Amino acid sequence: MKLHSLSGLLIFLTGCSTDPKHSPLREAVKSKYQVGQVWSYNSRPSEPNAKLTIVKVEGQDSIGNIIHVYISNIKVKTSLHPEKYSETISHMPFSEAAIDSSVAKQLGTVTELPDFKDGYDEWRQSFDAGQAGVFSITVGKAVEYMETTMLEVHEAND
Repeated sequence: MKLHSLSGLLIFLTGCSTDPKHSPLREAVKSKYQVGQVWSYNSRPSEPNAKLTIVKVEGQDSIGNIIHVYISNIKVKTSLHPEKYSETISHMPFSEAAIDSSVAKQLGTVTELPDFKDGYDEWRQSFDAGQAGVFSITVGKAVEYMETTMLEVHEAND
């Protein structure tokens, strides 16, 4: 199972404007993070091999650089049933400072990116409408937050 970023779950955000006329996104020209880079990050203890892949880098005037990542080698519970979990999150947007606080070591570079487009498109539509922003917490905390929120949603619906 693969999770997409869910704009309704993005609570720890920065630069989330309710004005749909905020400045447009642009390809970031100056960032130490480049598309295709694969990094280990300070993950949860149960996920020592977790990694993130930089899938897109954009800039926005009030936020700065936005680093879009694909998360893999994780085990995020998606329901109260222990056998239901996701090993990937296809898209999560972060501030560059949040990535700086998260990454441990660059593991390499890939030329073929994982499939992140659906998650990115969902986020972009919400962002353009002024209803989404970017995570300003560490990647590990954002993954934990996403799992906790997913479990709370399933618990409320059961």
